[in-house]
Amino acid sequence: MTTLTATPMVMLDVFVAPQSLFERFSSAKKWSWLALLILITLVVGSSYVFFNGMSEQWLIEQQLMHAGDMTPAERNAAMEMMQQTAKYTGLLGGIFGSIFQVVITAIFAGYFMLSSKLFATKSPDFRYGDWFSFSVWTQMPMVISTLGFIALFMTASTGDLPLGLANYASLNQLFLNFEPSHSFYTLTESLNLFSLWSIIIAAIGFKHCCEMPFAKALAVSAMPYLICFGLWFAVI
Repeated sequence: MTTLTATPMVMLDVFVAPQSLFERFSSAKKWSWLALLILITLVVGSSYVFFNGMSEQWLIEQQLMHAGDMTPAERNAAMEMMQQTAKYTGLLGGIFGSIFQVVITAIFAGYFMLSSKLFATKSPDFRYGDWFSFSVWTQMPMVISTLGFIALFMTASTGDLPLGLANYASLNQLFLNFEPSHSFYTLTESLNLFSLWSIIIAAIGFKHCCEMPFAKALAVSAMPYLICFGLWFAVI
C-alpha cells in the first residue's frame, strides 16, 4: 500500500475521502498535530477579529441579552464587569475556545479508546496518543465551520453582529429560531450540522480501525452526543 505523507493530501482526505485517511492512519496520524494547530489558530483568530469588530456598547448589549434573567443589581454588576473586560473579549474568547477544543478532543480520545476495547470486533493496537490523533481528525469539520463563520462576519456590512453568528449551522438557527430567553435556546444552538459530520467521520474510522459494521460504528460514535444532549434535554 502506498504511504500517504503529503500534508495537504492528508488534510484534504479527512473532508473528501475519510476512509482513505483511516486506511493510512499509521502514516497520517503524525499530521494530526498540524491539523489541531490549524484548528486552534482559526478558533483564536476568528474570535479575536469577530469581537474586536464590535462596538463596546453593542457587545455589552449582546452579552446581557444572553445572560438570562437578572435582578437590577445583578444586571448593573454584570454590566460593570463587562465594561472592564470588553476590550479583551476577543482574546479571551479565543484562548478559552482553543482550550475547550483541546479538552473536548482529549475527552473524545478517551471515549474512543474505551469504546474500542468494549465494542470493537478487532481492537486495534492503539495507545491513547493514537486515539488522540483519531479524535483530532474527527474534529476537522470544525475547520469548515470556522471558515464559514469567518466568511460571514468578514463579508457583513457592519461589525456589530449577533453573538450567535458562530452557530450559523445550528438546529436553532436553521429551523427553530428560538430567542435567547427560550429554555431550549442553548441546547438547540449547540446541535449543529458539523457535529453530524464529525459523527460520520468517527464512524468511518471505527469501521476501518475496529472492523465494526457501519451501523454499530455509527451508534458508538453518536453515543456521547446522545447521552449529553439527552441529559441536557431532561433537565431543562
